[in-house]
Order: sequence, then structure tokens, then C-alpha cells
Amino acid sequence: MRTIGRRRTAMATVMAKGWTDERRAAYSRMMKARKAWAHSTGPRTAEGKKRASRNARGKGCRQRLDAELAPVEALMREWEVVRRGI
Repeated sequence: MRTIGRRRTAMATVMAKGWTDERRAAYSRMMKARKAWAHSTGPRTAEGKKRASRNARGKGCRQRLDAELAPVEALMREWEVVRRGI
């Protein structure tokens, strides 16, 4: 259980108590009443779609992944050359 100063955080209290069936049902009713899926339509313009497609690159996730996979891709290209007998 996490505490900040002398008080428990709300999330720590929630997690400590767990999810009862009654609480799970109440949360489900609340989420169905909010209908968040009806409001989240995603990008509509070409510019918005282009910007959204670059979301994962914001913190360099894609660059790190590319750097980690570069040696594997090089080995795969070499293997393909050997396999084809080129």
C-alpha cells in the first residue's frame, strides 16, 4: 500500500480493497453511461492521420526498436543471399 506523507492515496486504497463483484458491476454501468467510444472518433483530416501515425515516435520508441533489430535484419538478409545461392 502506497502512502504519500501520512495519507494513503486514493488509488492505493482502491487497490488494497480489490474489486468485488458489486463494485465491478457499478463500474461497468458507469462506463456504459459515459459512452466514451461514441466520442473518440480518431483523426479525421489527412494531416491529423499523418500526425497520429507518428505517435510512437514521440519518445524515440521506433528508433530504439530499429536500432535493436538492425543486426537481426542484417543477418536475415545475409541468410537470404546464402539460401538463394546468390
